[in-house]
Amino acid sequence: MTELGSRLKEARESKGYSLEELQGLTKIQKRYLQGIEEGDYSMMPGAFYVRAFIKQYAEAVGLDAEELFETYSKDIPSNHDDNVPSQLSRVKTRGPSKKSSAAFRFIPTAVMTIFVIGIFVLAYYLVQTFMASDAQEPAENEEVQQEEPVSLDQPEDSAEDQENSPESDSVDTAEEPVEAEQPPEEPETPPLTIESTGTEGETTNFQVTSTEGLTVTINTNTTWLGITDQSGKQLVGEEISGTYTFDAAELDWFRLRIGSVPGTTVEINGEQVEFGLTDVTPQNMVFQVQNPS
Repeated sequence: MTELGSRLKEARESKGYSLEELQGLTKIQKRYLQGIEEGDYSMMPGAFYVRAFIKQYAEAVGLDAEELFETYSKDIPSNHDDNVPSQLSRVKTRGPSKKSSAAFRFIPTAVMTIFVIGIFVLAYYLVQTFMASDAQEPAENEEVQQEEPVSLDQPEDSAEDQENSPESDSVDTAEEPVEAEQPPEEPETPPLTIESTGTEGETTNFQVTSTEGLTVTINTNTTWLGITDQSGKQLVGEEISGTYTFDAAELDWFRLRIGSVPGTTVEINGEQVEFGLTDVTPQNMVFQVQNPS
């Protein structure tokens, strides 16, 4: 273990963090954090990541990263810029050949020829269309003249015939309204669930799902209470007696450190949370919060 690793580990333990908790704060894998403490960087992707991970580790436990880099420079690998090839291959371009130049000179002549031919074809089509329409007009006039005149002496239907027609005998029937199908009701989501996900050392982890916010209530005779958020900031650190209430609605992750477990109970939204270890004092309770909405 290097001097840098020893100092980082001491700072972590003074904060009361386990490697799993530090992993949750920094989002750095546990094996990388353990490698930094032991001075073993062989599993790291590169020197750049080593320095970046050490900086995140230091900030999470309240140390000055720049001071560590300067003090323990011999324990930290340095960055080296990769050499970039300075010579690039050149491709010689050849000028257009005489054959291609001749082909380009021929293109305008070909285009003009096609344009002139297109004009003649269009004119021929228009003339043929006009002549065909003139030939059809006399034939249509002859058909109109051969039609027989419509007789005006046909008697109109009497009022009685209209009244006795099948249409007047039809009875309107009112259509019955069709009820719209109701969509199936979705199962209700429970307002609060608390699930223990495991215990390690003096720390018990919980998974909390809530749709109504979170209110933490601690009832105790006398105990020391510490509350820390995901960034490592200590929100509460004092000795309490009786009932203490804390609003955690805006937090996605928080930790309770209870100094005295006997005579102390913890509730979230009125539901009691059992300690993972009843005979360990002090101990930590870490809550990972999810909002299903």
